[in-house]
Amino acid sequence: MSAKDYRPVRFLDRLEGNKHWVMLYDDEKRADFMIARYFMNGFEESGSCVWFTDEDPAAIRGRLAAQGIDVGRYEKEKRLGIFQIPSSDSGKMDAMETLRAIRAESTRGMKPPFRFVGRTIIDIESVNGMLQGMVLEKTGNDHFEEFDNSQLCFYDLRKLEPSRRGEWVTGLLRNHHSVIYASDPGKAVAFETALLEEV
Repeated sequence: MSAKDYRPVRFLDRLEGNKHWVMLYDDEKRADFMIARYFMNGFEESGSCVWFTDEDPAAIRGRLAAQGIDVGRYEKEKRLGIFQIPSSDSGKMDAMETLRAIRAESTRGMKPPFRFVGRTIIDIESVNGMLQGMVLEKTGNDHFEEFDNSQLCFYDLRKLEPSRRGEWVTGLLRNHHSVIYASDPGKAVAFETALLEEV
């Protein structure tokens, strides 16, 4: 895929300051393409990048390498981290405490500015998982300035809990500064969610 032919890339490349993004997608390769671009823009600005995941870190390294990122170099320079999200106890979750702890642990030994990719709640296929995710997204967005970083959350629309999908997407748009829809070039878009409030 050519970057100059993909509309969301132009929007992403204009990113200034710390923003809370959400990327919705229906094709993992297109999502990986956008994540790699987001990371490369950060590396070019001498930043550090962290991917939150519940997957095997080797799989994430492979996905980044397939998009042209020199994973070994950036890990050696302590500018790239793959952070495995610990399983959460939903009955005892304190949103701000969780977000602060994960941020501190995932960036240990790294230097700002920071760019994060991923979600702190991995379960998006159940109502309970999405409810927890929405609490964290709202809390994170309400206190975003306190974290002093840029964050790209991502959600596979094919896996999103189906019974309330419209409600989840609306909530995600409400709790992020900008949205990217990584899909076929004819459908792919990116815009600031404040535009929705003006309609």
